[in-house]
Amino acid sequence: MFALLFQLPAHPARAQVSPDTFAIGWDSSPIDQINPMLTTLYDGGAWVISHIIYDKLVQTDSYGNIIPDLADNWTYTDPQTIVFSLAHNATWHDGVPFTANDVVFTINHVTANQALYPHIGQYVQNIASAQALDNYTVQIKLKAPDATFFSASLLQLVIVPQHIWASFTGNFSTFTDNPPIGTGPFKFVSWEANSYVQLDANPNYFRGAPHIKHLIIRYYNSVNAMVLALQSGEIDLTSPLLPPTVVSSLTSNPDIQVFTRPDLRYFYLTFNEFPNGTGNPTLRDERVRQALEHAVDKQELAQRVWLGFADVLNTVVPTALGSWHNPNTPDYVFDLNMSKKILDDAGYKVGPDGIRASPTGIKMIYNIDVPNDYSEEYRAAQIIAGWWSQIGVKATPRLMDSGSLGNEEAAWQHDVVLWTWSADFLDPAYFLSMFTTSQDTCVPGCLGDAGWSNATYDQLFTQQSQTTDTAKRQQIIYELQDILTAHAVYDPLYDNDAINGFRSDLFTGIPAGVIPPFFYFGENSLLLNVHPIGMAAQTSATSTESMTSTTSGAGVDLGTIGGIVVVIIVILAAGIFWTRRKKQPKS
Repeated sequence: MFALLFQLPAHPARAQVSPDTFAIGWDSSPIDQINPMLTTLYDGGAWVISHIIYDKLVQTDSYGNIIPDLADNWTYTDPQTIVFSLAHNATWHDGVPFTANDVVFTINHVTANQALYPHIGQYVQNIASAQALDNYTVQIKLKAPDATFFSASLLQLVIVPQHIWASFTGNFSTFTDNPPIGTGPFKFVSWEANSYVQLDANPNYFRGAPHIKHLIIRYYNSVNAMVLALQSGEIDLTSPLLPPTVVSSLTSNPDIQVFTRPDLRYFYLTFNEFPNGTGNPTLRDERVRQALEHAVDKQELAQRVWLGFADVLNTVVPTALGSWHNPNTPDYVFDLNMSKKILDDAGYKVGPDGIRASPTGIKMIYNIDVPNDYSEEYRAAQIIAGWWSQIGVKATPRLMDSGSLGNEEAAWQHDVVLWTWSADFLDPAYFLSMFTTSQDTCVPGCLGDAGWSNATYDQLFTQQSQTTDTAKRQQIIYELQDILTAHAVYDPLYDNDAINGFRSDLFTGIPAGVIPPFFYFGENSLLLNVHPIGMAAQTSATSTESMTSTTSGAGVDLGTIGGIVVVIIVILAAGIFWTRRKKQPKS
């Protein structure tokens, strides 16, 4: 259970800060370099800042739908060829016009330097060629049809200026890119390690200038300090690392509004089903796993561990992914008598010590391992162990450091693990890929940690990856979720809410929205609709006129988008490291 780390003061006075400066609290790793090609999600601050300074061809709206960014529109001429019509009025921060040549240069540069850019390089692997048809038209050819090209690759690929990058003749692994020159809504000004990053508004932003002139990201060494800074007015928005126990204290302050929304991750139980693993072999029996899943009350766990700030899950695709989540996949209802019957019928009899054993005499004794950076989930493991004891199963919860636990899974030595998965793009492919035979039966382990293999599942997964018709692909995605649940491969528990506080007495323009904060921190329309309260009426009219004239061809309501995406930056603030799984790929 979360512990209340501090007592919040009543309602301290707002610190004296310029009304056109928006300050955000950040308790993640500080920015240490600003080359967008060298940053990864694990670099935290550098990755976030890059995605505010630079634009991409496309972005998403508050529901995860792909919408224009540097590309106003696009057309598939065949399943492997896309033609993009680019914005005519975008300029780099140094005043040089943006053109199709910048897009082609970026793609070719990343392709040629994939060894230097392991993170961003993966997003160009399926690109066969990129060609500028004219100054504002780009044609991209793919090596194979790719259903995730927009939702994964293009949402990660920032576009850099050819006129700056092409002139560098050294080793790009040492290219500092200082100052970074992008086309985004905010310009880089300065940073001081472990203290702050300052960005200034780009008055010439092609989708309409931000209403705040200065954006400050302040670093804090604890959640305690960050929340106190929100109360005092030193910052206007916190990261979403806030524990549920502080919500009531924050909401008692009329000057502070608390935002919660589902995160793009979920917690789960995995069972070691690998035929050659050294975990308890009874877990390879599908009936055992089904009985164990019937003995977990997910609703009670969500309430007791997350104080209700979590959504119960029935599949491995989080609800934050919207229409990709199959709401009709049958879940295992909590029913201890059903669990007992399944085990009785399968021949797992209760011994004199109260512990069941398989027909061959293997006792149902398991470890439930939990990474120590998710200590609240240790409480969940204890509760689960209590339920399992009532059906004749002995389970011992154990806290382990993430590295050791990852190594244990890689060697297929675990029994049951309670951990979390998260993704960096709004597509279900990543969550489903870890159950393919190529990812789930490696020695040492690859991405998956269940050790399960199913030929039908593999075939369907390959089929969905090449299906660009959304409706048809959705049906395949739904079928994949049904297969996983029917075989009790995982027991998905819940996806928790990200929680952050906002000074609603000082600023407006941040609707609650539904976009998962884990992902949306990287969208470059951040803060476009945020207004100081005293200036909202005046700037709103001016902004509306400006955005109408600059985006009519794109058909994008940036007034809405900007307001929604204000929460973006707080995700990585702590969200990227707090919500993203710390386990390294098992290779």
